[in-house]
Amino acid sequence: MGWHLQPQELGVADVLGTEDPELLTKFCMNHQTILLLRVIAGFCFLGIACSMTAFLLDVFGPKHPALKITRRYAFAHILTVLQCATVIGFCYWASELILALQQQHKQYHGSQVYVTFAVSFYLVAGAGGASILATAANLLRHYPSEEEEQALELLSEMEADSYPAEYDVMNPFQPPPAYTP
Repeated sequence: MGWHLQPQELGVADVLGTEDPELLTKFCMNHQTILLLRVIAGFCFLGIACSMTAFLLDVFGPKHPALKITRRYAFAHILTVLQCATVIGFCYWASELILALQQQHKQYHGSQVYVTFAVSFYLVAGAGGASILATAANLLRHYPSEEEEQALELLSEMEADSYPAEYDVMNPFQPPPAYTP
């Protein structure tokens, strides 16, 4: 009943939690690779935050000038693309470091070492591609100029204003009175 399964992969808790020396030696990891994996996780969270900020700016369409410029020129979208590209570069660097460490510490002389990317790497690459499309769509979108915005505000104010009481009596859409000879 004392089953104790050995882990086959490093999990998020292993990377972001405290460093276990036994786990580091089992997976041929060192402090540099763990630090690099933590940096990758940090950039992923920053990318999620930038993407969420860009989404909220697009949905709510703020009127504050600084937020309007941020939305109009897609700064948050561009940051998301850059962070996805940075994560992909760091993932490649981490895979090369892990491959070199595992080749140095082979258990058997003739064994081959493979370091492959999991689904998460391809999801980050897909998110970067989607961010590029969102950035292009945001930059190609037509935004009204300052004059057009002022005209739209004036029109909405004119529609919202109430008309004087004499206009309520004269309805131009009333049919004419019936003809009586």
